[in-house]
Amino acid sequence: MKALVIGGTGPTGPFIVEGLRQRGYETTILHTGWHEIDLPADVPHIHTDPNFLEGLTEALKGRRYDLVVATYGRLRLFVDALAGVSERLITIGGAAYGDNLARPSAEDGPRKTGHKLSEKIVQTEQILMDAHAAGRYNITHLRYPCLFGPRQLAPREWSIIRRLRDGRTHVPVINGGLTLETKAYVENAANAILLCVDRPEASSGQVYNVADAYTPSDATLVRTIAKVMGVEVELANFTPEMGRPAYFWGANRDLNFTRTGLPPTTHHLLIDSGKIRSELGYTDLVGFEEGIERTVEHYLEHPLESAAEQQIGDPFDYAAEDTFIAMLNEMNARAAELPFAGVRYQHPYAHPKAPGEAGAGETGAASQS
Repeated sequence: MKALVIGGTGPTGPFIVEGLRQRGYETTILHTGWHEIDLPADVPHIHTDPNFLEGLTEALKGRRYDLVVATYGRLRLFVDALAGVSERLITIGGAAYGDNLARPSAEDGPRKTGHKLSEKIVQTEQILMDAHAAGRYNITHLRYPCLFGPRQLAPREWSIIRRLRDGRTHVPVINGGLTLETKAYVENAANAILLCVDRPEASSGQVYNVADAYTPSDATLVRTIAKVMGVEVELANFTPEMGRPAYFWGANRDLNFTRTGLPPTTHHLLIDSGKIRSELGYTDLVGFEEGIERTVEHYLEHPLESAAEQQIGDPFDYAAEDTFIAMLNEMNARAAELPFAGVRYQHPYAHPKAPGEAGAGETGAASQS
């Protein structure tokens, strides 16, 4: 059996290649060749840009595979480029879900509109599913959330890791860092692909969400990374309107805010992975804490270079951050001095002292005993 992985050198690539080899596939990768990683020497490389049809068609001419896993490139082009190359195609795209009122989005959840990239993601999925319905391919499509782990492009974790590595004691967050955004560790995401490989009939024509079972808040992410690094950290908690030092959190989750000048959204972005868990037996191979530990270790050993760092949209302007944090502390101190009647909680249940007594609730009581 022969398999082609389009991509293969990204964060999930080594896990996919190794999983295919363990299943008996002679595995080839197709990628631009702009960067290489340590893969087995007997894995052939095809170098071409998978974003352009002409180059893809020329590179794949005369080749035949039992399976193609497309993790990278313009997916809509593969419908034509892979004609005669393979009938079995597993594709990976973005989730592109819209606001679902803090509910986890299943595969039929509302999709994101109002942004060109998100709308193209949805359109491309339809092109792929139309090709499957027409009998041109046996296609399974996976929707990925933001991944985390080694070799990830524009890793948000680096914003935290670098600050703590640089001796910063505060990490800026918005709205207490309470936003929940579904993620998947890279090895877990690769496992989803391999489950589709194992069950081609069950996964045929299906669209699956991929997501870790546990979704940390932004604040939990900061504290977990700090724990792994063995440092103490505090959250600099800003409102959206005054929290520009924390806007880096919105770089991946809100595609419009840098163009509008408005603060990034802080609503929850939750994805329901129940379908792939029930139909294919998907589970998390790596838990959140272990995944963060591996992520921190990788980026401490391989810090982002300046060009890659620019992609995450974080200026690391520590002087400005200190000014914002000082202003925040001053505002909080002044607010504490303002006269205010305060909140006095009256427990609503009666706490009679004797049988038949209908006495009023007692302040602060939490027990009905």
